[in-house]
Amino acid sequence: MNNASSKFNISNLRNIIIIGLFAALCYVALEVLRIPIPSPVGSPFIHMGNMFVILAALLFNGVSGGLAGSIGMGIWDIFHGYGSTAYTTFILKFGIGFFTGLVASKGNKKEAKSPRLYLGIAAAFFIIIGIVFLIIATTIGNVFDVVMINGSQKQLVISPLLYIFSLTLGVCLLLPCIFFKNMSIKMQYAILGAVSGIAFNLVGEFVFKVATLTLAGSKLAPAILASAANLPATIINGSFSIVVALVLYAPLQKALNKSGLKFA
Repeated sequence: MNNASSKFNISNLRNIIIIGLFAALCYVALEVLRIPIPSPVGSPFIHMGNMFVILAALLFNGVSGGLAGSIGMGIWDIFHGYGSTAYTTFILKFGIGFFTGLVASKGNKKEAKSPRLYLGIAAAFFIIIGIVFLIIATTIGNVFDVVMINGSQKQLVISPLLYIFSLTLGVCLLLPCIFFKNMSIKMQYAILGAVSGIAFNLVGEFVFKVATLTLAGSKLAPAILASAANLPATIINGSFSIVVALVLYAPLQKALNKSGLKFA
């Protein structure tokens, strides 16, 4: 059973329970497990919040997953001093769930064809990123001075986690394309859905940061540079979320199938 394509009904008690449960999990994930990542912009960290959004979207539906992420992580932002930017969290986390569920639901159609081509493109993207940053870190170094908007300088540190997670995710996406041709169409679309949700978050965070800095008075070029400097942390977090969510998805889906539970 894969309910990613189920029609969402907010009045359905089970949907409300699922949203509340995963919203709580998203909040707790941010509160309990946070691993800081060096960055010249803000204070990014690895967390499991996005992973629970993806998981909810795959197991049930994209709207439920998106609402859970928006509510859980949006409330966390408000309670922890990020109220002024909480609106971006509401939008981006809803987008992760929505696009994950939207893409994954295509695997439920009888006429669905294997998306191995798209998985291959995604795999190439992450592998190239991993290789590029690995080469930079080993040949030039992993610490760079970045000129900030106010003219000051901060250090950008390329964490080994960036190329480790990028290469790992790229290889994991490549495996279904080459060796696991018998993998179910649903699972292939689940993988593609998770990547799509994180891709939306990656682009969205960059656009929001550029827009926010520009509206604050920054020129466009420095705003783009400052926003791009924070992308490595977002890629690390996204790669981590995709891998963990997909590892948990298969056994949890089987458990739901055996339970006979159906969520509309």
